[in-house]
Amino acid sequence: MLTSIREGLGKIFALVILLLIAISFIFWGVDFGLTSGTIAARVNGEDVSLYEFDQALRFREQQAVLGAQGNFDVNTRNQLRQEVINALVADKAILQRSQDRGFVVSDDDVATAIANRQEFRIGDEFSFDIYQSRLINEGITPDYYESLQRNALQLGMLQQSITGTSFILPYEFRLALGLLTERRRFSYAQFDVASYINEDTIPDESVEIYYNANSQNYVTEPSITLEVLEITSDAMTDDFMPTESSIEEYYQANIERFVSDEQRRASHILFEPGNFISAEQVLERLNNGEAFNDLALEFSVDQLSAQNGGDLGFISRGLYPDSFDQALYSLESVGDYTQIVETQFGLHIIRLDELELGQSQPIEEVRDILIAELELEAQGSAFYEKSIQLADLIYQNNTDLDFISGSLGIDITRYEGVTPADSEINSTILSNAFNAGLIDSGSTSPLIEISENHIAVIRVSDYVEPQERSLDEVTDLIRGQLARSDAERIAFADAEAFLERLQSALENGEDIPNIASQFNATWNEPRWVSRSGELNETPIELANASYTLQKPDLDSYIANITQLQSGDPVVMILSAVEMGSTEALDEFTRQSYGLQLTDLNASIEYDVYVRQAVNDADINISQAVITPIF
Repeated sequence: MLTSIREGLGKIFALVILLLIAISFIFWGVDFGLTSGTIAARVNGEDVSLYEFDQALRFREQQAVLGAQGNFDVNTRNQLRQEVINALVADKAILQRSQDRGFVVSDDDVATAIANRQEFRIGDEFSFDIYQSRLINEGITPDYYESLQRNALQLGMLQQSITGTSFILPYEFRLALGLLTERRRFSYAQFDVASYINEDTIPDESVEIYYNANSQNYVTEPSITLEVLEITSDAMTDDFMPTESSIEEYYQANIERFVSDEQRRASHILFEPGNFISAEQVLERLNNGEAFNDLALEFSVDQLSAQNGGDLGFISRGLYPDSFDQALYSLESVGDYTQIVETQFGLHIIRLDELELGQSQPIEEVRDILIAELELEAQGSAFYEKSIQLADLIYQNNTDLDFISGSLGIDITRYEGVTPADSEINSTILSNAFNAGLIDSGSTSPLIEISENHIAVIRVSDYVEPQERSLDEVTDLIRGQLARSDAERIAFADAEAFLERLQSALENGEDIPNIASQFNATWNEPRWVSRSGELNETPIELANASYTLQKPDLDSYIANITQLQSGDPVVMILSAVEMGSTEALDEFTRQSYGLQLTDLNASIEYDVYVRQAVNDADINISQAVITPIF
């Protein structure tokens, strides 16, 4: 147990079982020999406890119940069990790899990580009361939660060791940029499903048959009675007005904030990343007295600024990367220049051309700002004190919201007939309200952080389970669904017939738009699209679909059927592909793409590492975890 955490860390608890790696793992062998009531799985001889599994499953089920809005069935629950155990087993395998590689997380590291978690903080302060309250309400022991944090930090260290050394080769970079800037030309015929819909063709008998087979899908939403007690910072200090002395004192304590930023005009000579030889040669020529402007024009790869002697204009702090800022603001006199400075954009030699010092604003000009900030400060202090009181009251008595309300002098707001899709209720409160544990217990919730200066506690009662709706209630809905389904089937049949007719029409030079109209389709003339956002009024899903088609041969085409989000089938005809050119991109864009591609490559490398660790592990899962006896 971490002493430093016991002595004073804390905020709202959100159970996150490590990183729950988002990779679809194969299902490992179920071991009928794992009969212990405390073991969920075994990975290379190490146990995944049933306690870990139950906690992770409970959290995932709560989220799934909310999302399912009453349609959370046995199959969904069994699927969740599979996903949770797969994730826990994968985490265990990766943790073992990290331990084998010597990664160690200290108690201080764990204590600091917990102290910095927003779910245990009120404003800028960690609250041990909230930390303790959250764990108790969630049924989590401090030792277990701290072990989760230690594991998460250890996994982070392993991931950083793998992704931090990732790189891409020059030819990979050129190929990727060529693909990213590639353009595609296609035309398409769109079949409007809505024009095919005819509800008169759906007899009552068909509606009744469909209802009888699928009545479980037509249910009312669950509902609750919801009581909410809220605390907001802006309600803490009515009619606040600071004294003149406090305004003056605050101004003097923060006077550096009321000085306009110093600005520096700078020029630079930019070299390609890693080209230290050229940079050092140019630096030597500068030291020998050659003109900075002339060397910038001759050598800088930033062609735009090079035309003006490398001039970048006035630069405030934070506008450029840290290493660039630090080097520029370390120069003392106009005309001074730096040594070689490295950023993600390349190598720079930076010269200070002009200096504008900041000017102080008098107190009269910033008086309104000072009063507003003092009011916010007072609100924050009052909000923090009231939040601590609320956390203490919940810890003392988490079953009586009326007692908490009376103790704080804050009224309870009551809502009846609240459903998971209720737009009148704050979404954060709503997601917590349909927590299965809260509904079953009837107790007050843990502290809910809605925003940095807005918290709440709730109580749920009068839960009404989803009920099957009668046939009369859903007849029109089902008739519309069946008519829509028939319309989609007919539209796709027309699309397939048009596609079959298309080949001979193109070979014979026939009028394609006219043929499309014969098949009840709207014809759209050829247009170019690109991944960079060139759409030419084309639906984004079609532009994306064009990049899944094989490149056609010269003077040929590739045709395929796809579907819009609206459900409309579309026959696409891809007629040309134009490869991108890296030379067409400016240096900043090239560098940005380079960083993105490096990050993507790092992510792929880590995913491969995770898969390999899982595949190499000796994994056995308890049969009781996958197919429990209820």
